[in-house]
Amino acid sequence: MEQFNNDDLFEKDISIEEFDHITDGVEDHVFSDRYLAGKEKMMKTYTQKKKAKMTGIFPKVAVAAATVLVIGTPFAVNAATNGAFFASLWGTEGKTNIPNHTVTIIESEKLDKNGKPVKHTFEMPKVEFADMDPDKAAALLDGKLATNPVTAECGDYKFTVLAVARDGNGIAVEYTIENEKGVNLLNYSQHDNEAKGAWNNEDQNFMYDFGAGPGKTYVDISKSTKTKLFCRDYLSDVDFLSKYADPAHADFPTDKGMKLHIYEFNDSMTNLNKAKKDLFKNVKNEVTVDIPFAGTIGMKNCTSADGDSIKISPISMNLKGSAKLYGKNVYGDEFDPEFSEGVDFLNSVKITYKDGSEYNVYNSGDKNGKGAVASYAYLVGEKESISIMFNRLADTENISKITVNGIEFNFK
Repeated sequence: MEQFNNDDLFEKDISIEEFDHITDGVEDHVFSDRYLAGKEKMMKTYTQKKKAKMTGIFPKVAVAAATVLVIGTPFAVNAATNGAFFASLWGTEGKTNIPNHTVTIIESEKLDKNGKPVKHTFEMPKVEFADMDPDKAAALLDGKLATNPVTAECGDYKFTVLAVARDGNGIAVEYTIENEKGVNLLNYSQHDNEAKGAWNNEDQNFMYDFGAGPGKTYVDISKSTKTKLFCRDYLSDVDFLSKYADPAHADFPTDKGMKLHIYEFNDSMTNLNKAKKDLFKNVKNEVTVDIPFAGTIGMKNCTSADGDSIKISPISMNLKGSAKLYGKNVYGDEFDPEFSEGVDFLNSVKITYKDGSEYNVYNSGDKNGKGAVASYAYLVGEKESISIMFNRLADTENISKITVNGIEFNFK
């Protein structure tokens, strides 16, 4: 059975069923073959889409770009002002806790050997969010949340970056997308929020990225309208991503900031792909603007008795584990340092604080996904390295230990 317990989309294909996670555990949801065929096509071009989130892979395009850039007056950096960003990026604003539940997808036009519609059943993970006192959050981030609004316009679209934070392992950014004629740049839904996140709509001619590694786009359904989307991205910003970029055009984030790239093509991406035309030889308009950071959030380091290591900040953590730490996964497979991916052998991650409270970040559940937990914003990895973006702020000043696959990392 396919299982939903890893966001390990770095180099792997994902199935239709894995992509379309439905949250209603009671009712069956019916999908037509036309819908599934369209989705299958999207899946097969996933690698190309992934590159749309990695600007370093793209050649720079020489076009006459009409750019409007506005740097807003800086917000006062204090807990009262930034409390809204703490709640939206790492709290409960626009989010709902999700219990473990079972979902069923029915392919009404595809029949099994008994002549009945094909069904797919999945065990969905529990996801929980939590707020933090704004004063405590402000102290943990230590002024490293940039809240100078940056606005860029390309064609009929207007982007406004409201807040961004970076720790050298991951990036969290909050922004809006506006278009008076309607925002159709992304495919999104609450189901997507709970699965792989919003994704680029290829049936139109705009695309954007932040020049970082792969990540997840969360659209706040409660605030968004047809003409304005409220978005949050949780992006990877780790060393192993650099090898996927063309050094001549690498454009990854630096200590100073990152770049927002917006592309307007001559035709829809669907039509250009059908015609086998290179997207970036068909750019009508390109806008690139700088998104400055307010510094880099510090990370604490901890090493286990076996030499495995963790780096953690309030917004993310990075794990580098050995074959002993990864051991066996829930299917009984053993980790092979040469061929295995650590994310496939990550069974559990839990943070325990000095007062005894816990942040249960991840649990794969059993081999069918029962009892799974996915209380994180994004998870990605390669080989022995795994990066996790948190869906809440971790109190790094009061961590007692972090337990990964039953192995303890004790903090002083």
